[in-house]
Amino acid sequence: MEGVTIWRNPKNGFFCMDISYTASPRKRSPEWLATTKAGMPTAEFNREYGSSWHVYDGKPVYQDFDEDMHVMRGNIIVPRRTKLISGWDGGPSDVNLAWALAVSVFDGLGIIIIDEYQVDDGDIKSFVEVIHSRLQLEWFKIGGFSLHFTDPSAFTPSSVVKRAMTDVMRDYGFSPIPSEVSFGKRRVAVETLLLTPGETVGRMMIPSMRIHERCNLSIEAFKGGYQYQKSNAGVGGQYKESPEKNKFSHIANAIEYIATRLSVANYEIPYEGRRLPDHEMV
Repeated sequence: MEGVTIWRNPKNGFFCMDISYTASPRKRSPEWLATTKAGMPTAEFNREYGSSWHVYDGKPVYQDFDEDMHVMRGNIIVPRRTKLISGWDGGPSDVNLAWALAVSVFDGLGIIIIDEYQVDDGDIKSFVEVIHSRLQLEWFKIGGFSLHFTDPSAFTPSSVVKRAMTDVMRDYGFSPIPSEVSFGKRRVAVETLLLTPGETVGRMMIPSMRIHERCNLSIEAFKGGYQYQKSNAGVGGQYKESPEKNKFSHIANAIEYIATRLSVANYEIPYEGRRLPDHEMV
């Protein structure tokens, strides 16, 4: 029967049945699917009608994130001379630090998150050292140049060591650029990338933002770990206006800093008085 999957659990012998929405004849048409999807966020549709069993206490910040669409699997293929774009989350008193690395695609209008690093109860110097090593050893082969967008509070000196996170970054050759303060603007920038398709060389249309499968923390954050907690003790289905601060929020913030300043990363740098060479696949 269409839309019905049955199997027997080999361990306990239980008979199992999974009923999909396509088991109903009236829900098999492309028109029904398009109408239903248009009325709810992607994450909610996948939980209600799909096979997604990830349920979090709060409401995901990015409900249009779809693991099937937005997670890139396999080899990372990027244009030659692409831009490496880092997002840094940290401040003068933070011990929870996060970093995300993206490569620009679609002529700088889209990104792929290809690396991540997050520490709890860490120190800034060791944190920056690890990232410096990754960029020099693992990602140097891409041959592009790096931009570093940071939490604006990273420019504020710590009251203990009297140095800012950005001062330590400069010690390692990084040139930090402050990103957007407003959470609303950061959220809109990421949502726009998630919902805007870009065209590949083979004329395929894919989302302008994807996360490589190796970045497990970022994927979990976008699937719902980065969330709004319920307010008023969960009464009335109302949620707080700001996301909960946790390990998922830090990596998500780092990605937001990248997305918000993507227009800056799209500026072209002269190459011996001429335009940069055309993109080539590496």
